[in-house]
Amino acid sequence: MIRAAATAALLAVAFAGCGDGETVSLAPLAAGRVGSSIALLASAGELAVVNADQGSVSFLDPATLDQKAVVEVGGEPHALLELPSGELFVTTYRGGEIVRIDPESREITARRSVCAGPWGLAEAPGGASVLVACEWESAVLRVDPRTLAPEVLARDLSRPRAVATAGDSVFAADFTGGLVHRIDARGTLATTSLVPEDAPYRPALTTMTANLATAMTPAFGRLFVAHELVNHDGNSAVEQVADDYGSVLDGNPKINPAVTALVPGADQAAGAADPPVLYAHYDGGPRVFNGPAALAAFGEHHLLVANLSTQDVAVLDISARDPDERAVGSFAVGAGPSGIAVSPDGTVAFIDNALDGSVSRLDLTRPLGPDAPRHDAELTRVRDLPARYSAAALAGRKLFHDAANSHVTPSAVVACSTCHPGGGDDGLVWFIHTSKIPLKRRRTPHLAGARSSTAPFHWDGAFTTMPALASATITDLMAGDGLLVDIESIQAYLDEIVLPPQPPPGDPAAVARGQSVFASPAAQCATCHAGPDYTDNALHAVLDPMSLDPDDAFSMANTPALRGLFLRAPYFHDGRAATLRDLLLTPEAAAHGGATTLSPAQLDDLIAYLESL
Repeated sequence: MIRAAATAALLAVAFAGCGDGETVSLAPLAAGRVGSSIALLASAGELAVVNADQGSVSFLDPATLDQKAVVEVGGEPHALLELPSGELFVTTYRGGEIVRIDPESREITARRSVCAGPWGLAEAPGGASVLVACEWESAVLRVDPRTLAPEVLARDLSRPRAVATAGDSVFAADFTGGLVHRIDARGTLATTSLVPEDAPYRPALTTMTANLATAMTPAFGRLFVAHELVNHDGNSAVEQVADDYGSVLDGNPKINPAVTALVPGADQAAGAADPPVLYAHYDGGPRVFNGPAALAAFGEHHLLVANLSTQDVAVLDISARDPDERAVGSFAVGAGPSGIAVSPDGTVAFIDNALDGSVSRLDLTRPLGPDAPRHDAELTRVRDLPARYSAAALAGRKLFHDAANSHVTPSAVVACSTCHPGGGDDGLVWFIHTSKIPLKRRRTPHLAGARSSTAPFHWDGAFTTMPALASATITDLMAGDGLLVDIESIQAYLDEIVLPPQPPPGDPAAVARGQSVFASPAAQCATCHAGPDYTDNALHAVLDPMSLDPDDAFSMANTPALRGLFLRAPYFHDGRAATLRDLLLTPEAAAHGGATTLSPAQLDDLIAYLESL
C-alpha cells in the first residue's frame, strides 16, 4: 500500500519543446489502453458507449450509429475498457462495481464490488490486469481480469478519476488538487504538480491552481493530462476588483482549460520545461472551448480534446511551438461531449455526447490549421433510451453545463459546472470580489445539499429560492444578462439528478455509536442538523468571528445539509477547518454544538458517523 505523502517527483513537464525552443526527442513509450465512456471494439467491430442516466451500455453500428443492443449494468457507468483479449470492462460510479462483458454475446460474465466511486479505467503495465481510479475512496486499484479481485496500489490521493500506464509505471491524476501521481514498478509513489513554474506567455498561470483533471492519454512519448488552471485565490489588499468572472478583458481569464504533457523518465526532477497548452481563445471565433472532459491522440502529432461545456472538440497540434497556433481545428458536436474513441487508422473519431444521449462521428481528414473554420460532425445520432428524469431536469442540466450561451456568460470562460462539476464541488475556496459582489471567501458546496427542501441557499442564507440564486450568479458573477434562460429548470436538475457522493464503508460499530452521540443532548448536533437533509433551514451564529478576513464578515450562517460530508474538506464557509476534527474543535466554534465537551472516544465515533452520511 502506497501513501501519497511521498513527494520526490519523477516526472519532467514538457510540451513539444524545452524552454529554449529546442525540440524534445523521445524514444517510443510503451503505453496501455486507457478507458473512456465510448470505445470502438476490435473484437466485435462495434461501438460501445455508456448510458450513465440509465445504468446501461449501448452497442452501436459504427457506420450508421444505429443502436443494436443494450446491456443493463446499473450504478451510473462512466468508463469502458477493452483488453486485447476482447473482454470489455465497465466501472459503475454509484454501484461501486467493475463489470465484465462479453461483447460478442453481449452478456455480463462477472461483476464485483471494488471501491467507492470507481471512475477511470486503464490497462495495467504488461496488460495482465485492469487499473481502476476510485474517486470517493481516494485510491487506485489493480484488478485481476479473471476474478475481479482488487489490490490497492495507492491511497490518500485527492479524488482521482483519471488513470493511465506509461512505460512500467501507473499514473493517476487528482481530480481536485492538481497533482499527478506516479507508481513505479517498485511500488514507489512520486508526485508532480500541473501548475507551471514559469509561464512566459501568461505569467498569471504561476499563481493559479490546477484542478479538475478528468482525462489522461499516453501518446507520442508523453503522458497528456486534460485539466483546468483557475485563479481562485486572492489577496484583498492588492487584488483589484474584477468586473466579473465571465468576460475576458485583459487576456488573463480566471478559468483556463489546459492540456499538460508529462515526460516519464526515471529519476528526473520535476520542472516546467514548457507551459501547459491553453488552447481556448475567448474571442468569439472557432477556438472557444470550456470544460475539458476527454482526450485522444491521432496521427503523428495531434490530440483531440472533448469540451463538455461548449459542445465541441478541439484539435491540438503538439508539434507547434507557438502556443497560439496549437489549436488547429474544432468540431461542433452534441451536448456534453465526455468521451472519445478513434479508429485504428486515425481517420474517424466517435464522440459520446453524454447530456443528450447522442454519438457524433468526426471526419479527421478535414483541413486543419490555426485559421481553419469549425467543422460540423459528419453524423450525430441520438440513442433510443428510456427517460429517467423529467424534461425540466434534463434542460436544467444542459443549462448548468452550458458556457456557450451568451445570455449565461458572454465569453464562454465559465459555466455553473466550472465550480460545481456534475452538480458537485471543485474542492476549492474561492476569493470572490466583483463590482457587484462584496469581497468574500467561500468554500464551494456540493449541490446535493441545495435541493428545494433545503432552502434558503448560500452560506449566509441570502437566497430563498434557487432561481433567485442562479439569476444573481449569472448577472453578478458570470457577466450574463439572464434573458431567455429557463432558470427554474436548475432546481429540477438539482432535485432529480444531483446526488451526494457515497462514502466508503466504515466501522459499523463506530458508526452506530457515533449516531447515538450525534443525537445526544451533550453533542447538540441534531438540534440544527435535523430531518432527512440534516438541516433545520435556519441561520445560526456558530462562529466568532464569522470570517478570517475582516472585509468578509456575516453574523449568521445557514445550516448546511450533511450528506456526503466525508468528501467536503476543507470545512466551514471559508475553508478554515482542514478536517472534521478541526471543524468540531476549532477555537472559534464555541457555539457550534457541544463537541468540545465530548470524550476522545465519543469524538472519534461522532466523526465516524459523520463520515458515513
